[in-house]
Amino acid sequence: MDTETDVLIIGGGAVGVCSAFYARRRGLTVTLLDQGDICSGSSYGNAGLIVPSHCVPPAAPNVRPGALKWLFNPDGAIYFKPRLESDLFRWAWHFRKACGQNHLRIAMPLLRDLSFASKKLFEEL
Repeated sequence: MDTETDVLIIGGGAVGVCSAFYARRRGLTVTLLDQGDICSGSSYGNAGLIVPSHCVPPAAPNVRPGALKWLFNPDGAIYFKPRLESDLFRWAWHFRKACGQNHLRIAMPLLRDLSFASKKLFEEL
């Protein structure tokens, strides 16, 4: 394996593979690393969906009541193995703060625009 590369990409999911594709297209040498098969992790689970109509962020105001239940349910939308760690409590605190109307008003147009841009790039691929 060549040890010199212009771009090192860690993660062979949809984003990593597309990043490698466009970097290579620009003439850069690319090394793509993944712990498993290409697109076998999260990208396999979400099937690489690009859905502009689903632009509500995970931290939405109506999520807050159920989020605490999800944290302790392995089948929930958000799950962490229960443990006493400050990083987990810090994340939960920030997530709770992000579940507000102001965050929603800011995030929705950005997520919608990102989805439309992703859809356009996907069509080019």
